[in-house]
Amino acid sequence: MISNQILQNTIEGLKAITRIDLCVMDIEGKVLASTFSNAEDYEKFVLEFVNSPADSQVVQGHQFFKIYDELQVEYVLVAKGNSDDVYMIGKMA
Repeated sequence: MISNQILQNTIEGLKAITRIDLCVMDIEGKVLASTFSNAEDYEKFVLEFVNSPADSQVVQGHQFFKIYDELQVEYVLVAKGNSDDVYMIGKMA
């Protein structure tokens, strides 16, 4: 497991470069690191997304991505927005 401080520093660095807000949540929908407020409002959507077969999808105008560790879903990355640029940044992250 990666520490929350490392996750926070990483997504803050990505936001500084891309100007896209990001959030990392665990598979139970708890916020581990975020660059925007009210990320906890997405808990319900994360739980539904984790149980879906999709690796990424748009939910409520945000891109959701599953993050795997040895074929096991460990985290969900939420990128604010649903444009192609936001999708690309989310995939890079």
